[in-house]
Amino acid sequence: MTTELEIMGEPLAAASAGQRVRITGHKGGRMLRARLLALGLNLGREIEVLQNNRGLIIVGINGGRVALGRGISQKIFTEPVKKQG
Repeated sequence: MTTELEIMGEPLAAASAGQRVRITGHKGGRMLRARLLALGLNLGREIEVLQNNRGLIIVGINGGRVALGRGISQKIFTEPVKKQG
């Protein structure tokens, strides 16, 4: 039996620096979804993890940077993006 978390993928908090990932889901309510959309972190978006020091996670998106706390990064689920070429 598969769980909901297995379908969604790994939390963003588990990604390592330099890794490109795609957002596949999140675990939260309307307010979390609205905040993520305001930051440009919508479903299907590819982002690059610039820094992950197990407390603060900085991701690159649209040429900018977004800093996320540990709690919110554990609620965002991702899958690795395969490198082209």
